[in-house]
Amino acid sequence: MEFEYKKNKILGNLILGYLYLIFTVFISIAIVRKMMLEWNGISLSKIFPFIITVFLFSFLTYLFLGTALIRKKYYLHNLKEESRIDIVKQQIIVFDKQSRKEKKIDFNKIKAVELYYSWNSNEFSSDLGYTKIVIENNAEPVLITQNNINQYYIYKAFKNKVTVNKSRFANNL
Repeated sequence: MEFEYKKNKILGNLILGYLYLIFTVFISIAIVRKMMLEWNGISLSKIFPFIITVFLFSFLTYLFLGTALIRKKYYLHNLKEESRIDIVKQQIIVFDKQSRKEKKIDFNKIKAVELYYSWNSNEFSSDLGYTKIVIENNAEPVLITQNNINQYYIYKAFKNKVTVNKSRFANNL
């Protein structure tokens, strides 16, 4: 496994994100209240620092809360199933941890591969990418998170079947 999600870190980022959200809402309410009380004497120069603070904390809320919520989805997905690629047998092996069953998918049954990269290369969100493998006969697609199998290996294995190759800050399952 490339990277393992830690439940404590996800929980810490969720709490921090919600604290940023509460503080942003508090500052926003304070600005609106100040504007209502001193409507005639209010100027942009007095309110500008508060507006900058709201934008800053809105951005921090998006970063911490948004990435923590996505990481939580990845963590829960990885608790349910684990995937491996067997190059020798030309198969993807998906192990369902809940039912303790293995599902083997031959490479020739794969219709398309969609890669969703995280454009960020630092530790903050580089793990927020995933691969969606579309199987023939409208079967349920296989989702492989970046921390389960590195997307570069998937790209090398299925170069000719890649139909979507998107790069975003964070990718939601």
